[in-house]
Amino acid sequence: MEDLLIFRIFLAFPLIGLFIPDAGMLLSDVKHPISANHTIIEITLLTSIIVCSIGINYFKRKINNDSLISA
Repeated sequence: MEDLLIFRIFLAFPLIGLFIPDAGMLLSDVKHPISANHTIIEITLLTSIIVCSIGINYFKRKINNDSLISA
């Protein structure tokens, strides 16, 4: 489970790095479209973070249920 936590943290770094320039372009009056590569990478990173979060939540519930049953 710790591996998933660390992996999720390291997935967030490039996602934030891509969001900052894209958000700046959207908030400014610059009429440059966001590149398709950025969009694909951001969607992939978000999907990976969501999958890791679901896995972490599953493992936590499993550990809590096992500790309740054995007690």
